[in-house]
Amino acid sequence: MAAQDEKNLPDATVSLPPEEQPGADPDATRLAGPETDPDATQLADAAETRAVAPDDLPTIVVPSSRAAAAPETAPDGLDVMDSPYYAPASIEDLASAQAPVTIESPVQSLPERRRRLPRWAVALLVVVLLAVAGGIAWYTYDQEIWGGKTIPAVVGKTQGEAVRALEALGFVVSIEPVPADDAIDTVLTCMPLEGTRADPTEGVTLGVAVQRTVPQVVGMDVRDAQDALNEAGAQSISISYQNSDEAAGTVLAVDPAEGEPFRPEDQISLVVARAYTVPDVLGLPLDEAQERLSSGGLASSVTYVRSDARANSVVQANPGVGAEVEPGATIVLSVATPLPSDPYDLLAYFDAVPQALPGYLDEEGFVLSYGEIYASGGNANVAYTGESGELLRLTNEPETGHYAGGSQADVLATGAGVGGVRYAFSSGTLPEGAAVENESGVRAVMAACGLDGLLDTCTQDDIVMPEPEPVPEPESEEGSEEERPDAQEAAEDEKDAEDEKDAEEAPEEEPEPNRHFICGYGRQGGYTWAVIIGGYDEVTRVVALAAPTSHFEAVDLRPFGGSVCDYIAYIDQYTG
Repeated sequence: MAAQDEKNLPDATVSLPPEEQPGADPDATRLAGPETDPDATQLADAAETRAVAPDDLPTIVVPSSRAAAAPETAPDGLDVMDSPYYAPASIEDLASAQAPVTIESPVQSLPERRRRLPRWAVALLVVVLLAVAGGIAWYTYDQEIWGGKTIPAVVGKTQGEAVRALEALGFVVSIEPVPADDAIDTVLTCMPLEGTRADPTEGVTLGVAVQRTVPQVVGMDVRDAQDALNEAGAQSISISYQNSDEAAGTVLAVDPAEGEPFRPEDQISLVVARAYTVPDVLGLPLDEAQERLSSGGLASSVTYVRSDARANSVVQANPGVGAEVEPGATIVLSVATPLPSDPYDLLAYFDAVPQALPGYLDEEGFVLSYGEIYASGGNANVAYTGESGELLRLTNEPETGHYAGGSQADVLATGAGVGGVRYAFSSGTLPEGAAVENESGVRAVMAACGLDGLLDTCTQDDIVMPEPEPVPEPESEEGSEEERPDAQEAAEDEKDAEDEKDAEEAPEEEPEPNRHFICGYGRQGGYTWAVIIGGYDEVTRVVALAAPTSHFEAVDLRPFGGSVCDYIAYIDQYTG
C-alpha cells in the first residue's frame, strides 16, 4: 500500500528544510535571460511577501508600480517566497543574461524505472527459449511420449503375431477378413499404414487372409446373388432355372453350398426360381429328360418315333419347351429310335429302344403270343405272330425254334433287352428267290434282311455233327445157366417171352425223315447271323436269325468241326 500511495501522491508543492532540499537536477528547467527569448515571461522586482492564512489560497504577488498595502501576514506554515523555486528575482537579474541555475525539483518523483534489455537480447532470449522448448518437444515426441505411436511392420505376419505386437503398444485392433486362396491367416493389409504415427485409441484395422467361401445367396434375387458371388471372387457362374412357387428370379440353391470353400476359377451354379415352364429337354436321353421334368414338378409320357437322332433321345415335347403350364402337368415326350425298316430287318432290333418295339410291332400287325424275362441277364423271351403266319422271336437262343408258351407279359414295354432275333418267314412275306436251297437263295434272304459278309455254308450232305452215343448192352449176370436156380431161370424165360410178344405188337418205327437244307452264316458288326432254307420231306422253311457274336463264342464247337454254321444247322434241323 505504501508503494501504491507513493505512486498516487498529489502533484503538490511542498516546502523542505534546506538540509533536505535536493541537489541540482541536471534535467531541471533552466531560466534564461530576456535576450534569449524575447517572449519569455519577465520576472518582476522583488516585492514584499506576506503570510497567508492557512485556509486561504496562496496569492502570487507581482511587483507593480502601484504598490498596494500589504495585507497582514497570516502564518500558514509555508513561506512560498522563501522557496528557492519562487525566490524573488532582481531587475538586474532579469535584464541581463545569467548563467543557467540548476534548481532541484521540489516535486516528489516516482521510483526510478529499471532499465530495459536491448531488443536483440530479448530476441535472442526468445530464440533460446524456443529452441529449448522445441528440443524438449522433439525428444518427447521421438520417445512417443505424446503424438501417438508408430505402427510396427505387421503385414506378412500371422493374425496372432500382428495383434500381439499392436496391442503391446496400446493399439485397439480390429480384423477385416479378406477372402484369399493362399497364405490363410496372414495379414495382407494394415490401415493406417505401417510406419505411420497414429493415436492408439483410434485403432488399427488389419486385413487378414481367410479361406474364400460361397456367400449366403439362397433367397436373394439372382442379380444380387451374382454381385455377391463376384465380390467374393467367383469368376464363373452358371444359372439354371427350376419351376417353383417362389417369386421368379429367386435363388433356390447354390452349388457348392453356402459356406463351402472355392477358388475363383471354380464353377458356381445357381438354381433360380421361375414359373412352371416346360424345361429344355430336347436332345436329352429319355431318363434325364424325365428326371428334369420331375424335378420341375411336371409329369411325362412317352411316344417313340422313327428318327435318325440318337436312339432314346427326346426329339419333341408337347407342350413345347418354354411353355408355361400348371404345376403337375403331363408333358408328352417324343423319343427317337432306329426302328426296323421291316419286321425282318434283324440287326435293327438291337439298336431300337426296347420300349418302342411293342408299338412298332403292333403297327406292323403282330400280336404278342408269349412273353417272359430271362432270369439271368433280364433280356426278353417273347414271340409275336404276324398276320400272314410269320413268327418273330426275341430270345437269347435264336438258333432254336422251341419256346415254352403260356405267359403273355409285355416285357419289352418294361425295358427288357434284346439278346437275339429269329424270324420265320411266311409264304406271304418270303422274298423272291428265297425258297431255293442254294447260295443264291441264301443271298436273296440276306438282301431282304440287310445282311452281308457271308462266311460259310453247309448242307445235309456235308454237315459235321456229334456222333450218336452207343446204346449200352445189358450186363450179363454172373454164373452159368447150370448154376442158376430153377425158379429164377423160369422167371427170366417168362420175361423174355413177354418182351418178344410186346415187340411183335408194337408199331414199326417211322423212318428217319428226309432232311434237306442249306445254311449260310456270316458276321456283321458285332453280330453273327445265319439263314436256313430247308426242312424235311416236302416241308421247306426259311428262317433268318442273329445274335451277338459273343453268344456263339461261348459254345463248344468241337463236335461240329469248329464250325458255327454246322452248329446252327444242327440245332435248327436236328433238334429244333
